[in-house]
Amino acid sequence: MGSQFHRLRWGCIFLLFFLMASCGLQEMKKPEGEKEFSQKTVHLGKLAHEDSKASVRAQSHLLLAFLYVNHRNPQLNYNRALQEMESYLSLAPGEAQTDDIQNWLAVLKEVGKLQTTLEKVQKANKSLHDEVAWLKEMNNKMRETIERLTSLDRQMEEKRSLTK
Repeated sequence: MGSQFHRLRWGCIFLLFFLMASCGLQEMKKPEGEKEFSQKTVHLGKLAHEDSKASVRAQSHLLLAFLYVNHRNPQLNYNRALQEMESYLSLAPGEAQTDDIQNWLAVLKEVGKLQTTLEKVQKANKSLHDEVAWLKEMNNKMRETIERLTSLDRQMEEKRSLTK
């Protein structure tokens, strides 16, 4: 009976502490514009690095991760969201590391891979675009050279016909 009571009491204290910390981190109004997202990011960044409570730092990292992938954020940053999610997981207690958090982490890692692949494709595309531009330029030069040679050939034929 005593150990059950202690577990229940500590469970309630932990739940109350966690709820207080999460309520203290969230504001009533969700950010809308770039300036508000920037302000919220700076505020949460300070909490994530300077607060003395590990639970507040962990929750700040989680909120930052969600802020970086928010569809209203004009400057989405999936790589930064991944870093914040990993920071959250390193600070959060084991029971806070739910399947949803693990799913988010897996998705953010996959998005990071896709972004890397996209950057490589964009570089290759730019390189090919530059090569096509160079080939078009060379083609135009060759066309001009052919036209000059054709003109010269006609002139030589005319001179040959005059000398005969």
